[in-house]
Amino acid sequence: MRDAHSAPPARWTLYGLPFRSGLALGVGAPLYLPTSGNPIWLDPRLHAQDEDEWRDIDYRMPTEPVEVVAFARDLSEIPPVLAPYVRVVGWIVERAPEPPLPQVPILVTPKLPTLLPPEPTVVLDANAGVAYIEPDAATLARYQSLLLRTATHTRYHLESEHLPAHTWDGKRVLLGGVAPDWDTAAHTAQAGADLAWLESGVLPESASAIAHALGGKPLWFRDTLLPARDATYWQRLLRLSAELDLTLFVDTLDALGDARNSLEAAREALRESHIPLGGLALGLVAPANAPLTLGEADLPYAVCWRITEFSLPVAAALWEQHTATREWGVRRAILVRDAAPETLALALGYEPHALLIPPDCLHDAKTRLALLSAAECRDWLLRRLRDWDEVHLRRQPELWIEERG
Repeated sequence: MRDAHSAPPARWTLYGLPFRSGLALGVGAPLYLPTSGNPIWLDPRLHAQDEDEWRDIDYRMPTEPVEVVAFARDLSEIPPVLAPYVRVVGWIVERAPEPPLPQVPILVTPKLPTLLPPEPTVVLDANAGVAYIEPDAATLARYQSLLLRTATHTRYHLESEHLPAHTWDGKRVLLGGVAPDWDTAAHTAQAGADLAWLESGVLPESASAIAHALGGKPLWFRDTLLPARDATYWQRLLRLSAELDLTLFVDTLDALGDARNSLEAAREALRESHIPLGGLALGLVAPANAPLTLGEADLPYAVCWRITEFSLPVAAALWEQHTATREWGVRRAILVRDAAPETLALALGYEPHALLIPPDCLHDAKTRLALLSAAECRDWLLRRLRDWDEVHLRRQPELWIEERG
């Protein structure tokens, strides 16, 4: 924390509304201001006097990318002045953009500066809703360190156990491993899970080792003591999520609203601390056998259903919930107890984004999912809902696996 008399964290500090969360560091490109000189982000071919000079400049242009945080009043009014080797890693704008949005952090600020140097260093923290233009050494070092650690954590797993699971008809399904504690969650990702699911009442003191072991894979976390948490807890969560791809799951829609309010208050309290914050997402754990009514104002990042055992009432109620959440475009996950063919086929019939299973079932689940078709499982599930106990129908997933294996 800085005291009130310490130096400002940057020459200019912009506050605004995080429109797309994330962190970015690059050369500032104020596209809304008159350009003086030849900043590195400006297309040098604009100075060409004729076609021959244009081709000559084009031949001599750099090939290494230049990462830029661009400033514009509106994303729909961007002048075509950026060089082809420029990669825009973040946007700072005055007017909220319309979809489709760039897949980079976006900050909407009430007013852009009327004067900026042509190549300022810019740190954009769209998680906290702040941008630092010409940051001081301490602020720059903090964000450079975090971005370096995050890049180190994120690895591309090429081994067979880390390849994503695909069904027989080519649908991708994330396979999550259910972990009892934070250390096991990291080991679960190392064992080949696409994400880790954790239910715990504690937070780790440091996330660096866990983030490194997860290798950039998501961690879905349900806090068993959430109702008793205070404001300090939410600030810790935001700091942890700067290194972890973290989603917090709550048990009710009311708790979802309370969590949003608590996160907003924590983000506001930490904004003046000038430390990196994460883009913590919020999910909902929903009972499978009860109605679920979602509205546009309270949509979670994902809904997870915990299935102790599939029965006709549970399967029918889950089908109704699945239909409603799919209409809203919400990610859907199902947590099951095993990777038996019938269990996998029933879960796959709901076309979930993720299946959460015990970590010792990961290998079997990947093998069997590759031999099951999502479309066939969906049709088979609808037949099961009409005739739940028919013996030959129940054995169909095993037959598919045997025939294709």
